[in-house]
Amino acid sequence: MKALKPSTAIILLETRTLHHGGGATEKSAESFCSLADKIEELVLKIGYSNAQALSVVIQILTVGKVRVDFRDYSQRLQLASKSDMMTRADAAEIFDTYLTQMKVEPQSNTGFTQKITFQSPRNK
Repeated sequence: MKALKPSTAIILLETRTLHHGGGATEKSAESFCSLADKIEELVLKIGYSNAQALSVVIQILTVGKVRVDFRDYSQRLQLASKSDMMTRADAAEIFDTYLTQMKVEPQSNTGFTQKITFQSPRNK
């Protein structure tokens, strides 16, 4: 059985798009981050529940990219290397392993509704 890469070794390309009033948008420069950094951001900084963060991670690792929409911005995350794509079970294991290392308590409901939009990749 092949050993799974740690989430710190899986690199993502991130592009954020800011949504201004009246439908105007502004794209930020692309940046790189590790999957571990993104999991931590989703779980701790943004206050996502573990189930929502897991959905994002599984989409990234099984499809190769995901777009997550927030009220005032959206972020497009893509694997820097397609060789990091894996099965759903392996993706869930990587997520669970990182959460165990973080020792995060489950987030309680913060009283607002999150909207996550998953887009299937376009065939070229």
